[in-house]
Amino acid sequence: MKFTDMSSLGLSPGRLTVWRACAPCMSEAIWAEDKRRASHVQEAHIGYALEAADEASQPPSWLGSVFNLPAELDANVFATALCEWTDRHETLRSHLSLPPRSTPGSRLRRRTLPAGAVSIHHSAAGDFSDGQQLARYLEELFDAEVGPLEWPAYICATISRPEATTVCLAADHILMDGFSILATAHEIRTLYVEALRVRDGKTVPAPLPPTSSYLDFAEAERTAADTLTPEDESIAHWRQFLAEAGGRLPEFPVSVSDMRSSSAAQPSGYTELLDASAARVFDTVCRKAGGDSFSGLLACLAKVGHEITGSGEFRTMVPFHTRTAPFRSSIGWYVGMGPLAFPLDATDSFCEAVRRAASNLEWSKNLARIPIPRVADLLGQPLRDPFMVSYMDLRRTPGARDWNSWHVVTLRSRSTDPDEVCLWFVRTFDGLVANYRHPATGPAGIAVPDYVARTKHILASVASTACWPAASHRAGDPCQ
Repeated sequence: MKFTDMSSLGLSPGRLTVWRACAPCMSEAIWAEDKRRASHVQEAHIGYALEAADEASQPPSWLGSVFNLPAELDANVFATALCEWTDRHETLRSHLSLPPRSTPGSRLRRRTLPAGAVSIHHSAAGDFSDGQQLARYLEELFDAEVGPLEWPAYICATISRPEATTVCLAADHILMDGFSILATAHEIRTLYVEALRVRDGKTVPAPLPPTSSYLDFAEAERTAADTLTPEDESIAHWRQFLAEAGGRLPEFPVSVSDMRSSSAAQPSGYTELLDASAARVFDTVCRKAGGDSFSGLLACLAKVGHEITGSGEFRTMVPFHTRTAPFRSSIGWYVGMGPLAFPLDATDSFCEAVRRAASNLEWSKNLARIPIPRVADLLGQPLRDPFMVSYMDLRRTPGARDWNSWHVVTLRSRSTDPDEVCLWFVRTFDGLVANYRHPATGPAGIAVPDYVARTKHILASVASTACWPAASHRAGDPCQ
């Protein structure tokens, strides 16, 4: 599963149509005042966007999904599918803004539309014969129209060809996390296929089960987080984690900056690490060692970091989903960030490293239940995470077995961050892959791909021998 930027997508040309959600003006009564508050991450996201807008430097913050529909598009049926999708998820019909005559610290105002209030309008954007030109056009469109400050914070485009139609949907992060954007391909495709059957006079049951609203989750999460105090045990753990590194969150193991401050877009990378068979074996090895595939992966990342730097500790930030059962199929920003640290010595075996990683993952997951903007408030300092390791096992995601035949790709907007490194490891039915992005600097262009390549080498060794590569074995006791 690729998670990449628009320039790396490789779109096939065709006839482009843009689909926009439309509703009455915000001043009309149909936009009901909604007492449910923004989540902490939504509030922080809007605050950052407002500051950037004042400086005329607002960066894009959208996620995207690309997938194919069979044959040429039926425009009326597709509009019906998008309307049903918008009705299904309340967050797509809700808007957060500062109230009139707001003051610093003012609470965001939420207004929400009822189901059925949104219509979908489409407009032709022309025929494109060059895929790169098409990709540039779409990126500029998404950058211009998809953001957290205006409604709707999502837009859709279709590229029609006789043999297939490619759907490109973008939504601001304020509406969706990674799982949401992946589930969107399955939902829209399902709604479209069922709407075709209705068009043909067939009686069909509701194609998707009902789902809960992220707005309810956000209110409940905020209520729980707001009861915490700076003396809470979880905040004390955060404080200790920061103190151990001079008050900063973890950085990539080696320097990725250079003397100049680059404003160029971060390059992306994609590497296949383990095929399906090797990924299953790796999982078995990790479980026998007392962990799972994620803790085993972290052990391998720590091993590479130790080999490169000699550091006896691996430190990073890890995102965890915060969904509970009622919200499994809900669209929203269900992500918490947890700090992770565990020691690793040159003499430690793979099994020892896995057990340490697994133990600290549980600790990190518990801390991630507190929204990181709330942690920052309670600590009295901003928290910026320049090094993140994400792991997603997507095999139970709706539609996962069909992603190859649907040509599903997930997108992210470009980033120009001068020192942030993000590693996304994804497990699918095809195996384990790494997606990454890093600063547009010479040191990063060498260090990050090398780090991923070294990790791939160690993963392969563990999957085949249950041990570190031979050169990394400790004398007399290679595996235990």
